[in-house]
Amino acid sequence: MKTFEYDILSFPVKKQKDYDEVRRALNERGAEGWEVITAEAGDYGYTTFLKRETGTMKAASE
Repeated sequence: MKTFEYDILSFPVKKQKDYDEVRRALNERGAEGWEVITAEAGDYGYTTFLKRETGTMKAASE
């Protein structure tokens, strides 16, 4: 069975140019094998939830 690790990133977005920082950070994480599984918009910006496979396999019975 595949195993995953998870991470959460928060981005304050106040101006259009702030989206460039979000894009840069997510592209960096993507290059490291992270995948965005969801993103939430809030009053002060965005929160993204990411996952990536750890490469560790566990038996289905564990």
